[in-house]
Amino acid sequence: MLNDIYLFIELARRKSMSQTAKDLNLNLSTLSRRIQTLEEKLGTPLLQRSARGIVLSAAGQHIYDSLAENVLSLSSQVNQVINKQNTVEEFYLLCPQNIISGPLIPAITAFQTTQKHLNLHIYPSNMNSQLSQQRFNLAIRVGEQHDSSFYQKRLGTIATALVVKKQSESKNRLILPYTNKQLSPALISELKNKFENITYCYDITIARQLVQSGVGTGLLPMSEIASLTSKHQFEYVDLNITLPSRPIYALWSHSRTPSNSTNTLIELIQDCIATQPSLQGQIITLSN
Repeated sequence: MLNDIYLFIELARRKSMSQTAKDLNLNLSTLSRRIQTLEEKLGTPLLQRSARGIVLSAAGQHIYDSLAENVLSLSSQVNQVINKQNTVEEFYLLCPQNIISGPLIPAITAFQTTQKHLNLHIYPSNMNSQLSQQRFNLAIRVGEQHDSSFYQKRLGTIATALVVKKQSESKNRLILPYTNKQLSPALISELKNKFENITYCYDITIARQLVQSGVGTGLLPMSEIASLTSKHQFEYVDLNITLPSRPIYALWSHSRTPSNSTNTLIELIQDCIATQPSLQGQIITLSN
């Protein structure tokens, strides 16, 4: 029964029968049958299938809340014992492309150099949607995290600012790399009043390149402003409202204490952040 409870907990985390079967290398029919067998043993339904995926019953939610942390921790410990018997271990890292290819690359380089037994899989993305359906040992995410199914640790902060090239003829155009959900209604209103035109760009690195080319004023994080070449050619634009700062978080699953490899990478990233003001909530100086 313990194995079936583990399968149920993994299913409850992902809320997708097909994704769970894929991640656990099971046939979909086998997974469905084992969940059904568990429900029969317990004498109560644990979940319901809907058009949006899996919905836990009251009994299913109670079992998940009561047992998930202990069962996942035990599974993680078993996997660590098994992995120690192998010479190669797979490690999956999710991280925003703009910071992993820039300010955090020294940490990643040091991690791969010291952890030579690892096969490192790097996925450059900051998407939070369906994070529970992705395989990862460590996820670095920028912005507030609302998924309580993962353990998290705050590592740093990235301030934002409006910046424009001094000689730009398009200062009235806003380059915006954020969605409306990421900004407050008051800030959105202030920005629309301030700028005649808006270019919506859902990639921060591309937004920085547009600002670098002088095609508009960009609402950029300091991690990108720090990458501007010839910073003295740019200037900040003031608003009558405070611009948001975005926290940097490390996320992992299974147990409150991360694995040794995961903890090593977190510490390397913390050391990297400690040397870079742009990741500590500070405003970068643009003058020489």
